[in-house]
Amino acid sequence: MLRLFVPQAQRTGNRIRIVGGELRHVHTLRLPPGARLRVFDERGDEHEVELERVGARAAEAVVLATSRPARESPLDLVLAAALLKGTKMDLVVEKATELGVRRIAPFVAARTVGRGARIERWQRIAVAAAKQSGRTSVPVVDPVVPFASLVRSGWPGLRLLAWEGESETPLAALPARAAAVVIAVGPEGSLTEDEVAAARAEGFTAVTLAPRVLRAETAAIAAVALCQHRFGDLSSASALR
Repeated sequence: MLRLFVPQAQRTGNRIRIVGGELRHVHTLRLPPGARLRVFDERGDEHEVELERVGARAAEAVVLATSRPARESPLDLVLAAALLKGTKMDLVVEKATELGVRRIAPFVAARTVGRGARIERWQRIAVAAAKQSGRTSVPVVDPVVPFASLVRSGWPGLRLLAWEGESETPLAALPARAAAVVIAVGPEGSLTEDEVAAARAEGFTAVTLAPRVLRAETAAIAAVALCQHRFGDLSSASALR
């Protein structure tokens, strides 16, 4: 069954208006009035709806049933990722969304190779990944900021820095419980010693992800997966509740 993201603002009573990019999916599949599909919004509600009218600029549907599936991780996880070149950032946004992050905070560091903030594109990728993976919320993609500003942002909870220069502190050595985590992952050329020192001065703990050197995009995805396994719902007891 087709699954679309439609903001709460496009719902009036038991009726939902579908426009823009989501409407294109209805047109592409040539769904007629009477067809049923699922719609979710930014509040975590999921609706089963029936199309009543399909027009060139909008479709209207009536809500048949509403539920709030428990598919979101209890962990408030933020991935702070350095800009990467080419389409690598697209991959990171897609996979981080599938793995359950609530927010993606891109930044520029001294050795950043990738340039250009494509926030709208990354937000569209996050929406598509949320639909595909069955999520009931879409992570927000923040504007790009300098690394110095990122580490001074006063993040709640556990502040982590995945750094290949750290060899003694794996995630498994940290407390087993955390309600909120931000994990920062550097660019292809790594973070500088000064940047690592600045992060530590702001309460970040450097951690190692593996005994091998990982590509930046691999490190970002692995960092999210390890955090969800350690503190969230990835292959854990909380995933069974």
